Amino acid sequence: MISGVSVNLKKMDENDIELVRQWRNSRDVSVHMISQNIISEEQQIRWFESVKDSASHLYFVIQSKTGDKLGVVNFSKIDPVNGTAEPGLYIGVTSERNSLYGMEAYYLLLKYGFEELKLQKVYGTALASNPTALKMNRSFGYAIEEIIKDGQIVDRIAIDLVKLFLLKEEFYASPMVNFFARSPK
Repeated sequence: MISGVSVNLKKMDENDIELVRQWRNSRDVSVHMISQNIISEEQQIRWFESVKDSASHLYFVIQSKTGDKLGVVNFSKIDPVNGTAEPGLYIGVTSERNSLYGMEAYYLLLKYGFEELKLQKVYGTALASNPTALKMNRSFGYAIEEIIKDGQIVDRIAIDLVKLFLLKEEFYASPMVNFFARSPK
């Protein structure tokens, strides 16, 4: 368990996967994903079996301090040799999407990655049609590496993809780290 001021990150287990699948399949969440396919129960179970003990994947359920499950943060493609990984985040509870829960959970994930996993760089790809994700990533110090014109087709509409990266030193210099580091415990 990784503890923050208003959220905890609990390692995902079998008891979480159906709720996570429901969140992931909701249009509010999937519209911001690169892969927007509907996931069946069987696919979700197979996916979880493939990642639960994997050294290259780490999934957490975001929980409020009262124990309410709110969303997911994760690292995929963890490469300990090169010190890189691809983080991810989504808030499944619609009423909490504009709260600070997601920001704090992402801060805790990145801090864990840089401090405990000894990462030097994290990277990802966001849909250009998701300005909230782009703004959040930029607030943590991410830089845009590349924009891929018409890189994704969603509902027959071409959308640009934005490739981002974050170096450890840029994370620690970001305003969000200063904000969460000053938060009372």
